[in-house]
Amino acid sequence: MDKTNFLTIYRTFERLDVVRETLPGIVEETKRNDARLIVQDSSVNGRDEKWDYLLDLNKDDDFFLILSSNMSAAHASNMCLQLGQELYAPEYICIVEDDHGFLPGTISVLTEAMQEYYGKISPNGLRYGLFTGCAIHNPHLNQLLHGGHAYPSAENDVSQMGRANACFRCAPASHWNNVLKGLDTDEYLVSNYQVSSINRRNYFKGFTAMLISTGQLCSFNDSPGRGASDKKGLRRWDATYTASDPRSQYKK
Repeated sequence: MDKTNFLTIYRTFERLDVVRETLPGIVEETKRNDARLIVQDSSVNGRDEKWDYLLDLNKDDDFFLILSSNMSAAHASNMCLQLGQELYAPEYICIVEDDHGFLPGTISVLTEAMQEYYGKISPNGLRYGLFTGCAIHNPHLNQLLHGGHAYPSAENDVSQMGRANACFRCAPASHWNNVLKGLDTDEYLVSNYQVSSINRRNYFKGFTAMLISTGQLCSFNDSPGRGASDKKGLRRWDATYTASDPRSQYKK
């Protein structure tokens, strides 16, 4: 076992141009902090080029690389959560999607915030349980604390009180295991049903979320991924199966 304090799980699918911008910084931040990193890719289109890039980036074995057949976001995350704990017995685990990167200082600030605040009662009455570095997808985390961190106001809808978006979620390993209990699997490769359940579990167990450094340590490449859908257009992962399934609904 290669014991570590902080483990990052970086999920990626295609989007090689985005990965070129975000992953090298996460690798360097991992090395600076003697942390550990698992990179999981299940690309379909452009797989050879993507895998060649990842293998070359990892030529010095800076991270644990998983190249797999296509699988759901939930299955990938749960697999890496279990494997990462067996390999590294981390104290803290962060799952980040490939359009988010770490700027220098991210891991140390995240670690310090979780050490100081995890389980303590927020001004909104709930205990801190989930932590994120992404301000773009967490606008509800807007009540400032000293030190530049933020939390959701008690005036928020309850659906927001325990929420940290799936793009960037960190928590102690014990919280992932005993409160969050992993992502829910379903028949789609990616869906809101897989990722939103963690937020509900976090809230119903009495926990809230925290944004560290008001998002200043997280880089973001604005690039739509699979599974997104809105009234501007459908971007489902499978135009034949998902779009034809009458149970599949996109946001109005």
